[in-house]
Amino acid sequence: MPSTLRRTFLGTVVSGVVAGIAGCSSSCPDTDTPEPSHTVGTADGSAFETLPDGAWPSPRFDAANTGYTTVESPSPMPSIQWRSTLPVSSGDEAAPLTTPPIVADETVLVATQRGMFGLSLRDGTERWRRDLVPATVESALGYGEKLASPIATDGTAICPTADGVVALDIGDGSVLWRTDKVTGAGTPARTGEGVVCPTADGLTMLDTRDGSPRWTASVDARDPVVADGMVVGGKDRTVALDVATGQRRWTAPTGTHEHPVVADGTVYLGTGDGLVGRALSDGSEQWRIDRGRFLTPPVVTPETIYAVESPGEAGDATFAFDRVADGKPTPRWCSQVGSGAVTAAADDGLLTLQSAGLVAFTADYGDATWRYPLRDGLQPPAVLDGGLVTVSTDGVVAALGGD
Repeated sequence: MPSTLRRTFLGTVVSGVVAGIAGCSSSCPDTDTPEPSHTVGTADGSAFETLPDGAWPSPRFDAANTGYTTVESPSPMPSIQWRSTLPVSSGDEAAPLTTPPIVADETVLVATQRGMFGLSLRDGTERWRRDLVPATVESALGYGEKLASPIATDGTAICPTADGVVALDIGDGSVLWRTDKVTGAGTPARTGEGVVCPTADGLTMLDTRDGSPRWTASVDARDPVVADGMVVGGKDRTVALDVATGQRRWTAPTGTHEHPVVADGTVYLGTGDGLVGRALSDGSEQWRIDRGRFLTPPVVTPETIYAVESPGEAGDATFAFDRVADGKPTPRWCSQVGSGAVTAAADDGLLTLQSAGLVAFTADYGDATWRYPLRDGLQPPAVLDGGLVTVSTDGVVAALGGD
């Protein structure tokens, strides 16, 4: 949809013309399917000519799950720089096959049901593999399961597995330590010299030097957040713990379907009753956008909240909300996406997963710039300065970038 109509939307919502209809039709007036100006072709390159800078150490970039990195988006006309296929196997078509990619130390890390793999960021060649079976956990909204993703910290990959938590050297894949005292049950979050791991019994803080436990708390949290000395997570309720001791600081009645996001002292929760902002300090509700359901986590940048509204009886819509100091966010643009989720943002753009594949939007007016077509389902990408890496559920890892 042209930018002019999104500018019109900005004016109408601010003046109160557009009214939301929760649980029925979308409050986004943009009813056209976005048409990207560029579709990534199928021709493979052999390697990055210029290696992308930066890292993407966890599925949502940082321990606060913001999904935001301070880099420029890939070129408005990216191409496939390389592709690599990992072995996957499953006797059940509904079973999870891959984790989202993470990138650290010029290495792409992906886990499948066949093990943990380290690939060269430059050309996708396999550097190492380890026969580790990732932990399997319930996916968001209770539909099926997913593999618990590893994270990277200080040259180490922390891997939740079916037999415990294992730390690997990112350079060569060698085992640095392992612990069978806890069973991995979600994506860990790093903090200082520790890593907070979801387990079958709740949350456990492990020392990243040797895997020894520091504390354990009975909190049901699949993908916890660590920010400003607090650990935040939960399912039916949102719970905040002291990161040093594991002691409970507050509990709020609002839960989230997947995981919270924290930025600048606010906890962002996507819920069936709207998008909610709570104070990190005490859990009190600061604001609520209750036009519809927000079932997937938002992506939060210093200026913008990107979130997907799911009306239930109409197609999903991606919204860009301007952050307002000490106030309720205001909408800037929206775009119908059919179904999907926001996954990552850079300084100048947003990446979304849709039924059509991976679609990029500009930050200012939400113009769709390019699309990477669907390959049997895509995982959220790892975004770098000058490129990105994504993986399909059938094990095809692809690096995009260039002009």
